[in-house]
Amino acid sequence: MKRIGFGKRVSWFALCFAATGLGGTASAAVDGAQAADAKVLRVLSVNGGAGARSPDAAIWKKAPVARVDLQAAFPGHSSIVGTPATGQLAAQAVRARDMLYMKLRWSDKTANTAVADTDRFLDRVAVQFPLNGEASTTPFMGDGVNAVNIWHWRADGRTENLFAKGFGTATPVVSQALTSAATRRGDAWEVVLARPLAAKQEEGAMLKGRKTMPIAFAVWDGDNQERDGLKAVTLEWWQLRF
Repeated sequence: MKRIGFGKRVSWFALCFAATGLGGTASAAVDGAQAADAKVLRVLSVNGGAGARSPDAAIWKKAPVARVDLQAAFPGHSSIVGTPATGQLAAQAVRARDMLYMKLRWSDKTANTAVADTDRFLDRVAVQFPLNGEASTTPFMGDGVNAVNIWHWRADGRTENLFAKGFGTATPVVSQALTSAATRRGDAWEVVLARPLAAKQEEGAMLKGRKTMPIAFAVWDGDNQERDGLKAVTLEWWQLRF
């Protein structure tokens, strides 16, 4: 990979510059390159891939896996208190002709598939894209000017296509194109979200023709009373690289 090659060249220069006192600068360049590359989810492109809709499909054994670290979401409201339970999820992506499939896997010992009273909540997962395709959009659900598109899976079997312009503004947008499939494997959820790469502006983020796309992730553990803004998230954009 080109970035690995770049990293090796920088490391070689770092050794050469160490005696001149410039090694710290070269080392920082290495760290920066590695950090940038660490937040990349590489898409596997295939000709077929219809079976990728299933979490059990063989194609997922070939797709690169990105280990995504999660943190507590920014407390956008004073009522959001608590510590999310999920610290990491595994993300994969496959492009098959005009479709994008995303598989998300995370540990969750209890399957919470229904809401009851005021103390039982759903397990959920979501991916988020800036509608304008720009990483300058805030990853915290967008803002009043720059909206985000959220693909939201719920453990009760529902999948929602949402738009948001800041905290508390998530709004369902009609779309028959977004689908999902999920399974339990041991103490973990495995979910595949699928949608055509192309989308009308009023229906979702345009992915067709892009080489990269900012993407963010979120997980809710219903057994930990997580809902709304109490969730585990990425606090900055990753890059989905086609």
